[in-house]
Amino acid sequence: MHIELFNARVLAPLVRFLESSGADSESILDRARIPGELVELGGWLTKKQVYDFAFDIVERTRCPHAIYLAYANLQLEDLGPVAKAMVTCQTVHEAFQVAAKLGRVAYEGSEYFLENDGDTTWFCYREPHVVSAGQTYINDMTLGVFYRLIRAAADDSWRPTRLRTRDEVIDRHRHLEDFAECRSSAHPHSSAMAFPTAFLSRSPAWDGQADQLDGVTPWRFGPHESDPFLERLYRVIMSQFVGRQSPTLVEVSRMIDVSPATLKRRLCEAGTSYSQLLDRARYDSARELLAETPLAISEIAQQLGYSGTNNFVRGFRRLSGVTPGAYRRQEQSPAA
Repeated sequence: MHIELFNARVLAPLVRFLESSGADSESILDRARIPGELVELGGWLTKKQVYDFAFDIVERTRCPHAIYLAYANLQLEDLGPVAKAMVTCQTVHEAFQVAAKLGRVAYEGSEYFLENDGDTTWFCYREPHVVSAGQTYINDMTLGVFYRLIRAAADDSWRPTRLRTRDEVIDRHRHLEDFAECRSSAHPHSSAMAFPTAFLSRSPAWDGQADQLDGVTPWRFGPHESDPFLERLYRVIMSQFVGRQSPTLVEVSRMIDVSPATLKRRLCEAGTSYSQLLDRARYDSARELLAETPLAISEIAQQLGYSGTNNFVRGFRRLSGVTPGAYRRQEQSPAA
């Protein structure tokens, strides 16, 4: 069993598109169990959640090119830590190489790379396998991101003239004014957008957008040296703590597209259980909330899904050796 994750922050253009269209973005996010706060702050979702979310938007809006319309308004900060690394680069080529490398971390299982063809370079995307009916629209999302990155880094007046899509010709991009003259073709291995190779030697022109990245938080991963499956599952659970109570085993199994029985069996094979993994995630979240927020201990207990404050205090002391109050005083003391 393998879980591939997707950083939620890049969904911000879709949420803005829904809101500008008058749709109830909160209810559509809830259908996919995607906390709105997670899109704003960044965190981990499963690929299937994201791909199903994109499919749901197209179905609900009855607009086949909705994803292209949304990502025509991508902002640099929507890429979170990827963008924060890109703005430190000295050339467009370096920035795109960094984007390709970190993109494989932010959107696991997807491949990004540059392909030189003389005076033309292709910014390429490849997905090894299908995870959802929404996959074709993630192709639109990725090409939309490439379009915005090329303009932001190299030339804000540039318009694409050629793109390719894997296996079949898809012309949904033609509904955008900037793509009206963009020819499309099919390719057996990858989707890609072409741009002048001469752009690569330029210094990036971020137009002051770097200032908007100050509030970007770094990615958070699971415990070091843990089983890869457990590490990814941990990230999913931790991300779901944002603004809501902890997810149940049934909810998590739905997110990763397996049955509850299969998830239980896989956890057992890894030498743990869902309750133990949830306890670890709750404990790590509690430490952050105690150290970094003024929330009352009872509020933290409620946010983390404990049935009562006493249960939270007992569970926290069992893992840390101290009460939540003592831990907060320790972390917030001048010496700490």
